[in-house]
Amino acid sequence: MRKEWYVLQVYSGMENKVKETLEERIKNLGYEKYFGKIIIPEVDELNYSNKRVQKIYIEKEAQIFVKKGNDVKKGDILAKEPEIFAKTAGKIVDIKNFRKILVETEGKKYSKTFLIPESAGLLAGLKAGKKVRADTPFSKNLEYKSDVDGEIVSVEKVKRVVIENESKEKDIYLLPRETFIHERFKVGSNVRIGDKLCEPKEYKAKFSGRIDIRETPFHKEIKIIKTKKKNLFPGYVFVEMMYTKETEELVSNLPYVSTILNIGGKPVKLNKNEIRVVLRLMGEEAYQKRQVKEIRTDFEVGEHVKIINGPFEYFTGKIKDYDLEKQEVQVVVTMFGRETTVTLSLGEIEKIIE
Repeated sequence: MRKEWYVLQVYSGMENKVKETLEERIKNLGYEKYFGKIIIPEVDELNYSNKRVQKIYIEKEAQIFVKKGNDVKKGDILAKEPEIFAKTAGKIVDIKNFRKILVETEGKKYSKTFLIPESAGLLAGLKAGKKVRADTPFSKNLEYKSDVDGEIVSVEKVKRVVIENESKEKDIYLLPRETFIHERFKVGSNVRIGDKLCEPKEYKAKFSGRIDIRETPFHKEIKIIKTKKKNLFPGYVFVEMMYTKETEELVSNLPYVSTILNIGGKPVKLNKNEIRVVLRLMGEEAYQKRQVKEIRTDFEVGEHVKIINGPFEYFTGKIKDYDLEKQEVQVVVTMFGRETTVTLSLGEIEKIIE
């Protein structure tokens, strides 16, 4: 007898408790050979209600290690800005600490950089996400102010290094303070062409979430949006097992279990396509997305279509709604005896030819 997939209907909110109890009893009874995987299908969902968003603004030439739509974990490297080298030979005549404040204007049409000397005394509360207006002061002495309406997107500590060549011409470098090679370069130090002034600067994820990347004419923005776990099928626990009298009694008598999903009293055994969907949605089974050369837009609400790509491949369903602007469609499919609405791209469905 081989293991098949069955579904336990449980009290909503008690799915994890049922799974833990079942795993414990299987171990205590020595029933491991009768059971396989026990899963509660969950996916990561963008948590827009959480205002905690990490944004970093990097130069166009920076190396990016993530892609839009990717999930990252806390501590993952997002991007790296290259080291900076001296363009000309000369002598360092000045090194001072500054704060570089980047303000993105309303409507995100452009951004502007403000340099505030540390000696001017930065006002408290100036951080990413703060709204500013023209004439909003940045320094305690009120000498440095914003001259645009917008939002602060980054506040960085930088070293302003001035190198003067033999012709008394000056080159100014703004270097990340934490990667500036201060052990080597002081005021009065001689600098040769190609000398490394600072090491590469790495940006790491402060928390887990999903990546969004936006590119402007001036820089690139990497944003991390926090995610939360979403139960795909509330009230269901999926169990891979050999269906015997003993295993039936074990799962049926678990606390918080209503019944084994059945039709007319006969337990429903999931078919290959149904369990494939569950495993693909959870990321436990890989699948390859096909390249769609042409997307049809002549679908109608209520029309029956075939799903040709993605986790629900090989299913058919009925169109509930669609959004041409987002290129998305909502399709009602039937899985393990109940209707479920799924959101797909228009490229994942095709008309059923009579």
